[in-house]
Amino acid sequence: MNIKQLAKDFLVGTLSLIPLFVVVQILLWIYSMGITIFNDLFIITNDNYVSFGVIIFIILFLTLIGSSIEKAGKSFLINFIDEILQKLPAIGIVYTIIKKITELFKPNAKSQKREVVLVEYPKAGLWVPAYVLNKHEDIWVLFVPTSPNPTSGYAIIADKNITKPTTLTISEASQFIVSMGADFIKKEEISVIIKEASIVNS
Repeated sequence: MNIKQLAKDFLVGTLSLIPLFVVVQILLWIYSMGITIFNDLFIITNDNYVSFGVIIFIILFLTLIGSSIEKAGKSFLINFIDEILQKLPAIGIVYTIIKKITELFKPNAKSQKREVVLVEYPKAGLWVPAYVLNKHEDIWVLFVPTSPNPTSGYAIIADKNITKPTTLTISEASQFIVSMGADFIKKEEISVIIKEASIVNS
């Protein structure tokens, strides 16, 4: 076996383990963050059992809030906090913007109904998935995410006529963005949409 083949096999083996490496790094980060939180609590409580109890209480509390939002569509506590923070100068604006962004990716019924369209961006002939954020008649506000981080991107204002509707969900579109297109979800549907648009434009 020559050097070139060995190098190729080494590269293939390395790339095959990258997903596992990333997952391990995420788990280590979560573990490190958990240890840091526990140590900070221990400094305050000076008792291991109390620190564990506080962490369990926080987990149950957040789970309860999530459950109430899932079942009733809202949480009185979160609504109360919203009203207070949104009234604060400067802070209220930042809080509102961040809340709208997080709502976009929240895994509930409301976010799943958010429209995902295809739009030619940054120029004609190049199609990207975009989330519909707002509408005014035929003028739409779209968020075009960038790979591999679906929470970063560009907010653009476009005419409805230059967009193409899809059946993609936020989760599916985000999966496509994170994988940098390697996970080509609903490729048959998207291919048909782009081919039909190309025929019309020509």
